[in-house]
Amino acid sequence: RELISWKHLMNNYFMALILSLGLKQSTVGISLLYSLVFGYETEDVVLSPMTKSQSPSEFWGRQWNVAVHLGLKNGVFKPIRYLTNSKLMGVLAAFVVSGIIHEYVNLVIFSRTGIEFKWKYMIFFGYNACLLFAEHVFGSIEIVQNIVSKLPKPLITALVLCTALPVAHLFTGDWIAHGYFDAVMYAEPTILCRSL
Repeated sequence: RELISWKHLMNNYFMALILSLGLKQSTVGISLLYSLVFGYETEDVVLSPMTKSQSPSEFWGRQWNVAVHLGLKNGVFKPIRYLTNSKLMGVLAAFVVSGIIHEYVNLVIFSRTGIEFKWKYMIFFGYNACLLFAEHVFGSIEIVQNIVSKLPKPLITALVLCTALPVAHLFTGDWIAHGYFDAVMYAEPTILCRSL
């Protein structure tokens, strides 16, 4: 019940938004530096996942961290799809590998904080793989397509985000607990909301 409370959803939305903006800001900075030093134009890594995603697959595939998406697509999804002749197995494998990578990265980032491996990122990415599977199954149903075609795009984006927000704390919880967002506060304008 708490997972769908408006406070939980809004907390998770703002944490995901700050994470998205931080990722965008840092990759734009690195891209600018790379362009200045080497003279090459780079691709955007983060587009507008929190404001323009029209489906879970668009969120993960074309909006959020495109560089990681391409790596997982070419290094995991395509080979597994080829070996199994199953798109579903390719998607599941890509999300499992993403979960493993995130578990490892966060153990390294927060190694001095006493963080323990608790499968949170695996659960988060597994849940999102299930959302993509549900989109694949139900998105092709004519009545669903009719309803979606009549909805305003901002509402579709809000609904897409609401599918993942109940479990977003599994991704951002350690980042909050171990001070990531406290550090981000010095690089980005941040609004703090405190209970009265």
